[in-house]
Amino acid sequence: MMKISMMFYSASAAEKIAHNQDLLTLILLRLPTKSLIKFKCVSKLWRLIISDPDFCLSHTRLHHRHGFLSPTALLLKGDRFTPPSEFSIVPLKHYSKVPFFHYINYSDVKILQSCNGLLLCESYRRSYLVCNPTTKAFRKIYCPSNSCYNFLSRFCVSLAFDPLRSPDYKIICIWESYREPCKFNLDLYSSKTGSWDLSIITFEVDEDEPVELNHGVFCNGRIHWCGYGNESLFFDVENKRLETMAMALPVQMDAPEECRYLGESRGVLYLAVTYCMPVCLELDIFEMARDYSQWIWKKRLNLGDAVKAFPELELGCVEYGPGFSGVCMIGSEEEEEARAVVWADGKIVSFDFREGAWKMLYDLGPGIKIGSLYLGEDDHLHYERFHAYQYFENLSCL
Repeated sequence: MMKISMMFYSASAAEKIAHNQDLLTLILLRLPTKSLIKFKCVSKLWRLIISDPDFCLSHTRLHHRHGFLSPTALLLKGDRFTPPSEFSIVPLKHYSKVPFFHYINYSDVKILQSCNGLLLCESYRRSYLVCNPTTKAFRKIYCPSNSCYNFLSRFCVSLAFDPLRSPDYKIICIWESYREPCKFNLDLYSSKTGSWDLSIITFEVDEDEPVELNHGVFCNGRIHWCGYGNESLFFDVENKRLETMAMALPVQMDAPEECRYLGESRGVLYLAVTYCMPVCLELDIFEMARDYSQWIWKKRLNLGDAVKAFPELELGCVEYGPGFSGVCMIGSEEEEEARAVVWADGKIVSFDFREGAWKMLYDLGPGIKIGSLYLGEDDHLHYERFHAYQYFENLSCL
């Protein structure tokens, strides 16, 4: 009798919750993103609640840690045009699984940037897509109608999006005309208005101090670009202001630079610098001061120490060749200290600054590996630069 009463009570309670939209919404807000995607099929009411933009925004903001979103995976992709599904996935959580981009009906797509759950992509015909791979939603962004675009020598776009501050995103477009080399114009697109503000800023870049405008990094409401001189640039999105930041480095090795990797983690800018030397296994990590006054040297990492910890890594096989294919910085949910992630010889290793040790993060497994040449089984180094795009699971709307 007691069992029947309990069953009746449970069914009655469940029925009350199912018909109380406010209570149901509070419960759904606390569920993981992936569960919500599946629960859209439960009923029309559940689908209506989960698809509501206000619910999506509230859910994202509820699941932040210490004011920042935490990535669930890394997407590793070569610096070239490839079909959308051709990238390697490095899970940062045991349940990470990234939806492939088969729902985008474009044959050649390149990921340009990841920004707090949204990806900015480019097709080979210079059309741009903003997509949320978690919800499989995407929007095509048309470039502004401008006669000068027929005479461009450079055209770079960046995405600015912080759902903890605003549900809207912006796209920054910088272009240079053949007619006026080294003179750039900045256009700004707003998802809120669905329109472009044209040439809101015009600026010049010194040829002797180049700026890598095609790889923007969003951090603290600003888009940053890596420079190779004493100064570089960042754009304050909210105030529509272009400013300079220091790029002079306090420490460098006695060797030419091979590559710079600009990135961010939890509101801090980082710069990794690699060098060209007979055995290229060392890199310097710098951290930008909070007031943007200078770069602070953090540590010099040596992949040789990683080889000691993981003898299966085969690096430094080719003189003056890169010993690894890419570097990025990521944070973790539990710790504020970032980790340096390096991919080499098909393995993903990370350096824990707190413990001062290399750790194996992920093994991409057999087959063509990030960090290995495609030429034969005896080759282990990759000459193409690879980029890491952080993947954030959230319900952000477009």
